[in-house]
Amino acid sequence: MRKMLSLLGVMVFALAVATAANAKTLRMAYDADPVSLDPHEQLSGGTLQLSHMVFDPLVRWTQELGFEGRLAESWERIDDLTVRFNLRQGVKFHSGNMMTAADVVWTFDR
Repeated sequence: MRKMLSLLGVMVFALAVATAANAKTLRMAYDADPVSLDPHEQLSGGTLQLSHMVFDPLVRWTQELGFEGRLAESWERIDDLTVRFNLRQGVKFHSGNMMTAADVVWTFDR
């Protein structure tokens, strides 16, 4: 738990420094502390809130109960068990690495 809080503290500090450099204010509030920074490990309310701010899905639900693309620009159903996603170009991880189809496969396999 201390390791997670330390990492969360570093993230908040980094955001504060970036915010101060741009002379803007960033305020964050949670109704529950995240149990983990890994949404695959634990999906508590706080972890879910954090994951929505940190991670982006291929698609997401709209208020009209349809889908809108996030990391996927488009998608098509090939058959009853297969959907082909066309990934948005130019997406980078915080490390600077480009997102590829192999990254999506790794996430699904995990």
